[in-house]
Amino acid sequence: MIRAGTGRSRCFTAPRLGRVLLVLVGAAVTLTACGAPLIPSLEPTDTPTALPSASPIPTPTPSSVPSPEPPGDPRAASACTADGLAFALQERPGDSGAGNFFWDLSVTNSGAVACTANGYPTVQLVSADTGQPIGAASGLEPRAAPLAVVLQPGDSAFSLLHLTRAAAYGCPLIPVTELAVMPPNTGQTSRVATPHPIDGCADPAIQLVRAGAFAAAPVVF
Repeated sequence: MIRAGTGRSRCFTAPRLGRVLLVLVGAAVTLTACGAPLIPSLEPTDTPTALPSASPIPTPTPSSVPSPEPPGDPRAASACTADGLAFALQERPGDSGAGNFFWDLSVTNSGAVACTANGYPTVQLVSADTGQPIGAASGLEPRAAPLAVVLQPGDSAFSLLHLTRAAAYGCPLIPVTELAVMPPNTGQTSRVATPHPIDGCADPAIQLVRAGAFAAAPVVF
């Protein structure tokens, strides 16, 4: 004779537990006892993937902006022209003798903006009788090396003139009271009065004047 309640579940070993527990709890215990997991576990391959590290953001560098030209820079001013200059000649009696004498040719910026005197002026004697240039144009006086001089309004630059007395050449003498002066790189000529009358030579092959490069001050020697 089989007694009621003695039957056993295939997966459950505790006696009479189904009569005490609620049906739902018993069902859950039954599933657990059978090896059915309620919460799935992560497989080793399910590990979270690491996010790529952010690349460093480069620090912006300020763009290169050309700085303004410094004051007095020869690139900041155009060449001085004859119509923007005032010319004058000064004697140098202490440096004269033995058939040679020297003058300082000064050019002063008479304009309203800066300009640059750079190089050797071209100088020629002018006949007091005809007003025309005579003799050969000036050569180069080596006592001053070329140097760009920036002239602000009212500033001056100086060129050393080395002259030879015309009487030493035995040529026909012509009175001279002016010089024709062409600033470098301009093609423009102005007239400047001599400190006193001198003699020129009618021979176009004779060079009586040599001109030095412009400098910020008179040459000392």
